[in-house]
Amino acid sequence: MNALVGLRSARPPGDMTRRVGAAGAAALALLASVVAQAQDKTATPRAVATSIAEPIHVDGILDEPAWSRAVPIGPLVQSDPKQGAPASEETEVRVLFDASTLYLGIACRDRDSKAIVATQLARDANLEVDDRVLVVLDPFFDHRNGFFFAVNAAGARSDGQISNNEQALSYEWDGIWDARARANAEGWVAEIAIPFKSLRFRPDQDVWGMNVERQIKRLQEHDRWASARPDSWVTNLAAAGELGGLGGRRQGRGLDLRPFVSGGEDSGGAKTKLGADLFKTITSSLTASLTVNTDFAETEVDARQINLTRFDLFFPEKRTFFLEGAGVFDVAGLGSQNADLIPFFSRTVGLLSGQEVPILFGLKISGRQSAFNVGALDVQTRHATVDQGPLASQNLLALRVSRNLFEQSWIGAFATRGNPAGTGENSLIGVDARLATSHFRGDKNLSLSLYAVRTDDAVSKGVDRAFGLELDYPNDLWNVQAGWKQIGDRFDAAMGFVPRAGIRKSNVYVAFQPRPGRFGIRQFFFEVEPTVVTNLHGRLENWRVFTAPINLRTESGEHLEWNYIPTFEHLDVPFEIQPGVVIPPGSYRWTRYRNEVNTATKRPWVVDFAFRYGSFYGGTLRQYQPALTLKPNSHVAVVVQMERDEGSLPQGGFVTQLYSARLDYNFSPDVTSSNLVQYDSVSRILGVQSRFRWILRPGDDLFFVVSRGWFRRDDGDYLPRFDRGSAKLQYTFRF
Repeated sequence: MNALVGLRSARPPGDMTRRVGAAGAAALALLASVVAQAQDKTATPRAVATSIAEPIHVDGILDEPAWSRAVPIGPLVQSDPKQGAPASEETEVRVLFDASTLYLGIACRDRDSKAIVATQLARDANLEVDDRVLVVLDPFFDHRNGFFFAVNAAGARSDGQISNNEQALSYEWDGIWDARARANAEGWVAEIAIPFKSLRFRPDQDVWGMNVERQIKRLQEHDRWASARPDSWVTNLAAAGELGGLGGRRQGRGLDLRPFVSGGEDSGGAKTKLGADLFKTITSSLTASLTVNTDFAETEVDARQINLTRFDLFFPEKRTFFLEGAGVFDVAGLGSQNADLIPFFSRTVGLLSGQEVPILFGLKISGRQSAFNVGALDVQTRHATVDQGPLASQNLLALRVSRNLFEQSWIGAFATRGNPAGTGENSLIGVDARLATSHFRGDKNLSLSLYAVRTDDAVSKGVDRAFGLELDYPNDLWNVQAGWKQIGDRFDAAMGFVPRAGIRKSNVYVAFQPRPGRFGIRQFFFEVEPTVVTNLHGRLENWRVFTAPINLRTESGEHLEWNYIPTFEHLDVPFEIQPGVVIPPGSYRWTRYRNEVNTATKRPWVVDFAFRYGSFYGGTLRQYQPALTLKPNSHVAVVVQMERDEGSLPQGGFVTQLYSARLDYNFSPDVTSSNLVQYDSVSRILGVQSRFRWILRPGDDLFFVVSRGWFRRDDGDYLPRFDRGSAKLQYTFRF
């Protein structure tokens, strides 16, 4: 993976207070009472799957006699834009199963079939830009954890796991399943086959949670089977319907063996690597994964970022082994959406300052047992030589356990041990709790998250703590969030992500989001978000007030926004924002503005443009971010984007630039090619990655990846920096 661009070191640790205040405990007790009393009073839709003995050929044509015997689950109705109204186009969903596979046949009728939007073909592509159907399953029937499967009208597939009813779709899981889509005179049909071996469930549980959502992109319409309202999201399994009649299923022996061979060549010469991934079901809902001689040759390169702050940038995890089942390690109120405190961040394992550290083996256990959610990760790295010098082999451990409470709540504990940098022992322990309901005041969402974490670092001999809380009311008309956290001066999470220590941070976010139903406007988003950061002695370090006096989405899908952002920052030490431009210590007050326009993603061309301007550290800063996406058909996609930052400060001026271009050609949903070119003026490296993937059949993949890079000299010439090519073949044996 490419080196990270423009990272800066976190601040050093120091003292802090040691416990969560009584106010947090009182709030926890109050919300626990609310959650315990809030029960769903609305009717839950129910359906029954039809058992079959004859084979089903997955081809997008529902022509087997079994499909006509299956009873449709019932109508989908609008959740957006007209809650509860009949769908503009009829959707008929039928469910079959045999001993080994769950089948869904979804007929999406459309009177204007020429207007169906189908632009994506790649696996795990963003199908939100297309006509698509999405199925969520809760095989545990615990109303909080499960899986989703999405198919668009061209047959592209995406999937993922759902942890704790998270709202955002996480594509971290690549399950073994199949689907085909086919257009016909009445619209289009999706036929889906999900092997029971790909899921985890209790054998004695013949009722699952299920929901189905269809998106009609040209109308910006979402139709849903259960809980069809904007205040609920389709991955909220507490609001799902019920699918019964699922007796007689078999998971087999619960053993998957996936050997692989990879070969490549770089400046160090040709290399061949043999390895394997082993997946074993310990119980029906608990799985162990073992990876040996791990290889990440197929991993997509990071998207580069320009850093104009004093703190580390956040880059998401992309490696499959660490992504699968990652939700079990989530901590209440913390995560990538709140990236100033992540107790365990898997990118610290097998990567150091953007350089790959070879992994000898990794063992992961994840799943559910009774009312408990369990996660354990143990990784042994090899000896390596990195930019900082020799790095000894390391053993890195992360543990997580939580117990379900009520319908959507939990209380848990977590721990890590090890230091990926190899500079000495480091450990972390913590506890967390989340109380949540989707039935506050009838049908509203409300949650309270609390957490406390302690670290112990052998090198600094520092023991310190971090703790905080977050109150969240995420609903369609009013979206409100309030949070507070404290991170000690000497808090050091070696296997986590903490860009800034020694602070207290308070923030409130309020959004009023009415739907006028006129003037062509679908919804307004009037937002305000004040944030205040002090040091542990109460001295003000930062404040920022983000406001959106204008923020709207049209009925056709366009987006328009204008922001006003007054900001204050105090610097204790000089800050080199760019080479040769050093901002001296002192207090600075400035105001930034932001204009943004995004055309509707349903179109074959999409324009995104953001312009930020205003004062900045006693000077001015202008930032341009244009992007153009071309989707002439489902086979071709071209994305060109750039960022240009023009700073004029009393200490000097600077210009930073970032360019990227992506060309994807998708032969079919199983054969895809992606090509990414990036250049930024900070690293001065022009990088190219070409990635070819052929899904021979679900679970069996062939990858070819070529990465090349050149360094741009002052005279404009480019010198070769890296040149790597690799191929990887993996095959899955299921028992």
